[in-house]
Amino acid sequence: MYKIFYEQRALIFPNIEEKNLSLDVTSQQLASYEVEKIHNFFRQWLVAPIHEDVVIDGIDPDVLSAALCRTFVLAPAAGGVVVKDGCMAAIERHGIPDLPKGHVEEGEDTATAALREVEEETGLQGLRIVKPLPSSWHCYLYGDEWRLKQTSWFLMESDDDTHLQPQVEEGITEVVFLSEYDLEWFLKNTYRSIAETLSPLLPVLLTEQLTN
Repeated sequence: MYKIFYEQRALIFPNIEEKNLSLDVTSQQLASYEVEKIHNFFRQWLVAPIHEDVVIDGIDPDVLSAALCRTFVLAPAAGGVVVKDGCMAAIERHGIPDLPKGHVEEGEDTATAALREVEEETGLQGLRIVKPLPSSWHCYLYGDEWRLKQTSWFLMESDDDTHLQPQVEEGITEVVFLSEYDLEWFLKNTYRSIAETLSPLLPVLLTEQLTN
């Protein structure tokens, strides 16, 4: 299942998996009639005064890929779920519980970007990637341009949590480690794209780390 979040609503594609999307499309694909229809629907949905999710079934992955590229400017990002001693690193950004993440710079791979952004936003040292996690997707309006952000998430470990330092210039006011007992609060108050993408995994990751 593939989901795109916009604020508190989502477009849900039950028969699409992220691995089936190819965002490297041709001009011929972008101009097809099927892509035009989906593109027009996306534009209407983005500005519609509704709050409900919309489920779209039976769409071809190639058509969806081309419609995404026609509608949005892609803005790749990367971030980390840092687990240490059975707890997870979280931040508060603009008053909202969040996970450290940021944009992938030109020429940078997602793993490198994730490590850099987590260190910059939290001050955590000695970070290393354990494994990739599912990506989250959300869109937003930047000026007059609609952007689609794919955030590539990675499970990480850290050797040193003694220099926690929120990156205040990015609106981050706090860096904390949350236990499994804090997860329900975090998932209830963080962004829906993060909560729905990672909620099935976080309790397992913290429990596994405690038993290893």
